[in-house]
Amino acid sequence: MPKFTIDHKSSFNQEEAYQKIKEFLANDQDIRRFDPKLQCAFDDGAKSANMKGSQFKADMAVAAEGSGSKVSVTVDLPLMLTPFKGKVQDTLQRKLAKYLG
Repeated sequence: MPKFTIDHKSSFNQEEAYQKIKEFLANDQDIRRFDPKLQCAFDDGAKSANMKGSQFKADMAVAAEGSGSKVSVTVDLPLMLTPFKGKVQDTLQRKLAKYLG
């Protein structure tokens, strides 16, 4: 399965960024269009999430970086969905920018 990672730097501190990511994953419908069966498991202590759906898997982590934070999302796509990699990347980058500035 092809993997790719998206890193996004935010001016929000680690806790604020993590809460915004939780809101995004719980409420945003654009991400659900890729996989309506997407389920998220959050680890509040580690400020991370594991996402699993019928089409892909992803891991997200929020780390403190300076006065802000860095969000890393690693997506694992099945080989047959490789042609959609660009669309998935664009959507994630746009949504991270929207929620995290």
